[in-house]
Amino acid sequence: MGTGYEFECKKCKKEYCALPGVGMMYPSVYQEALKDIKNGKYGSELQQIMNSGEYIAVNAENAIYVCRSCKHWKSDLNLSLYSPNDVEAIRTKQYGIKTVEEWGYVPYVIEYMLKEEYRLIKVFVHKCEKCGKRMHKAKDVEIENLPCPDCGTENSANSRIMFD
Repeated sequence: MGTGYEFECKKCKKEYCALPGVGMMYPSVYQEALKDIKNGKYGSELQQIMNSGEYIAVNAENAIYVCRSCKHWKSDLNLSLYSPNDVEAIRTKQYGIKTVEEWGYVPYVIEYMLKEEYRLIKVFVHKCEKCGKRMHKAKDVEIENLPCPDCGTENSANSRIMFD
């Protein structure tokens, strides 16, 4: 489930939105993120870590990242990597009609699973496309007041969206 925010800039009238969280397509998003990491799209370090162990998981949840320096923001996948606490337990975990071992892979891992069954091994650092500095994951209060991507005017969200 995701919670999004809709905005209309009070200065230039541009409409924009921010959609952190996950929707019903999350298993597909998760598998695509795994494939991209394994193929090196996010750099050789993540690629090497992903390919270094059995059932390495990724946090593929969408989040809003904000640059403290220039206030530029973006919506992006978290992409932090996790290692299973107990590989055998993951291997026998049921997903639908099959276990992970029968599937040959973990179909998806959601946030509560990462907290309970995995340990963090690598935080993915998001870099600002404008100034190159490190971005941070925005808190709800920051998301509710994101600046216009065109003119930079800070705006409050007009409405909140719940999505699957």
